[in-house]
Amino acid sequence: MDVKIYDKLAKKYDLATKVVSFGIEELWRWMFVREIKKHVRNGVLIDVASATGEMARALDFERMYLIEPSAEMVRVMVEKFQNMGYKKEDFEVVFQESPHIRLKKGEKEIIIIQDTAENAVIEEKADIVTAFMAIRNFDDLKKGMENLKKEIKPGGYFAIVEMVKSDSLIARLIMWYMNKVVPLIAGFLLGMKEEYKLLGRSINSLEESDILANLEGFKIVKKQKLIFPIATLIIAKKDDG
Repeated sequence: MDVKIYDKLAKKYDLATKVVSFGIEELWRWMFVREIKKHVRNGVLIDVASATGEMARALDFERMYLIEPSAEMVRVMVEKFQNMGYKKEDFEVVFQESPHIRLKKGEKEIIIIQDTAENAVIEEKADIVTAFMAIRNFDDLKKGMENLKKEIKPGGYFAIVEMVKSDSLIARLIMWYMNKVVPLIAGFLLGMKEEYKLLGRSINSLEESDILANLEGFKIVKKQKLIFPIATLIIAKKDDG
């Protein structure tokens, strides 16, 4: 993943996502959160590739670890949560070199870790790891998923929504839109036409089977397509051990 692209996009990320997806991504997030709450209503959350923190905001768990490699995305995320009443606290972390930011609001706590899925280290085990539109941006899919899997408690969950390759007619139409139209919109709104050309390529580089192959040690408890066939939802439960 080229972090510089996300640094450049950070301030307009939420708007750009809504515009280019016609709000569909927000619908996917709502469906994802609704499904997650059937299995885990609260507890310790790890959210990977958190961008501006929309998934964490929607889930609103008691303790949330948000992993995001883009410094500018982290900056936007911190400001967003501060506007929601979270207070920034200074603290030192000695077990890891990556920057950490702690935010608190009453009994709720958010720890933002500027790092990648492949390298991040968490100080406690999670009830659930969420990856919303994140997996395809891993530099090393196997390493990233293995690192996240070990941070989940026995009986905990790994929940994923991702856009993956599909050969259906609807999927081909969507990919045409993403490859031809989205870069034009992004060029007009953001001056990022070339960067958005990478979106379609990243989707075509990942298949659902690639994700499933890296969930060894987990039982698939939910798998479904979300409205359009390029988006798949997977919730897997870790063996009790």
